[in-house]
Amino acid sequence: MDDTLLKQARQLNLRNRLIGGPFPPIILLTDQSRQPDPLAAIARLPRNSMVIFRQYDHPGRAALAAKICAECHRLGHQILIANDLSLALKLGADGLHLPEYRILQKPSIFGHIPAGLIVTSACHSMASLRKLCLLPARFRPDGVLMSPVFPTQSHPGAPNMAFGVVQRAARLSAQHNMTPIGLGGIDRNTIGKLRRSVLASVAGIGFSVRQGQDLF
Repeated sequence: MDDTLLKQARQLNLRNRLIGGPFPPIILLTDQSRQPDPLAAIARLPRNSMVIFRQYDHPGRAALAAKICAECHRLGHQILIANDLSLALKLGADGLHLPEYRILQKPSIFGHIPAGLIVTSACHSMASLRKLCLLPARFRPDGVLMSPVFPTQSHPGAPNMAFGVVQRAARLSAQHNMTPIGLGGIDRNTIGKLRRSVLASVAGIGFSVRQGQDLF
């Protein structure tokens, strides 16, 4: 992650984040296949970033999550655990991230998450987003990760969302007090295309910054 990406992510966040919202400009997603050393990646993040721990199939998932949670808090980052509420609560994580299928499978799950946790949901279509918007306001996630906004290595060959769709989804999300977050293929060469968007944060797996660089 270079200065161009950092600067433009910061500008999006300052312009579009919801008042008092919990989301920083940069959100790192851990990934078992594309990110063999998540602790090293976290150490290179700008201060006050957010990490979403996934590593769904890691044989020592709970132990690794505990290490990452402790390191994130030591460095001042927020940490969300993906798709495991009990683990998030056990580790004292800042929140929970849910994959899109939980919206389609059991949207009522959002109503069972304890207050005080930051909650995000993946969202790959307007149909899924509308389901979130139909939830009672107190049950909606705090943020929605919309993807892919550009072609991405995570899903080679998969169609990305057209810019117009990203804009409509982001506006609808913000209107329902859910922070819109862009995910997928975002780098120094593509983030400029989001300059006119209403996305508030950018998320990715391959983000990398110089040690100690501060976004704020």
